[in-house]
Amino acid sequence: MILSNKEDLIVSSWGGIDKGSLWLLNTHNDSISRQDISDAKYLTVHIGKNDYFSIVHHYEADRICISAHSFKEPGKTISRVLFEPSGNSFEGDTMVWKFLPKTYVAYFKRPALSDFYLFLIEPIRPSAEIIILDWFNESYDKGYQGVIDVIEIPNQNKLIISIQRDSHPVLYDLDQRKVIAKISLADRHGNPTLRFNHQGDELWAEDYDTLLRINTSTWQVINSMRLQGASAGTGQFIGYYCFNKDESLCAVARPFSGDVVALNTKRFKITHTCTLGSQPLSVVLLTDGTVYSRDWKTGNLLKGKLKKKWFA
Repeated sequence: MILSNKEDLIVSSWGGIDKGSLWLLNTHNDSISRQDISDAKYLTVHIGKNDYFSIVHHYEADRICISAHSFKEPGKTISRVLFEPSGNSFEGDTMVWKFLPKTYVAYFKRPALSDFYLFLIEPIRPSAEIIILDWFNESYDKGYQGVIDVIEIPNQNKLIISIQRDSHPVLYDLDQRKVIAKISLADRHGNPTLRFNHQGDELWAEDYDTLLRINTSTWQVINSMRLQGASAGTGQFIGYYCFNKDESLCAVARPFSGDVVALNTKRFKITHTCTLGSQPLSVVLLTDGTVYSRDWKTGNLLKGKLKKKWFA
């Protein structure tokens, strides 16, 4: 789930439920609409700058499409890049790519090798490239693990790439085209999602049931907190997390507790809670404390309001 700058529109696409369509929520009246934009198996949505966002269209075929959109007209494709075995092609207004992430990861079927690849879109030229991840080799269990996320390190030509069921995302140098380090999380073998704060001096990550804050100068963990308990011998994961606009709070969905908790980002301590019921997996937090989520199994809308946790 991603939120417009004015906090008036939420855009989401929920895997096998939404497939090739966008799920749109108007926060003024909580009206929900859907727009079919693709014949892909599923979509992943990526926030950009200036109310732009990009979408990766995942097909069960030898093509990948990445399209550019705006919150003003979410269903309209401003530009797109099509990756096929015969080459890569741009369509539409290519200037929009300077407002969007330039790197993406996806599974792609190529004649030589079907595997996970890094897709690079350079906005200035513009140009597009498929990069082989030669480090993602037999040292990983490819029947059990995939490359799931990539994030660009602010003001550097470096990336952090996370792997499914792995607590050591890799630090990747785009100039050298190689892994230069690994970052150690909580050793919980989760599917890490990564976010930088606005200043770029902190990397936040979730590792199965644990949320972490990391210093970007040393890549050492500053704080960590296990946020989802479980019965002995079992494990239960937390959902996605997000910051509010001024990054004073970080909201974390807990599908096995039916709620969202919010941490004070300076103290790294839970200060607010919001009971939603069902199994909230995604989360958006508005400035006024309103929480929106979607249920893990159904994709249904869940809504509530943060309440201060006393003695926090």
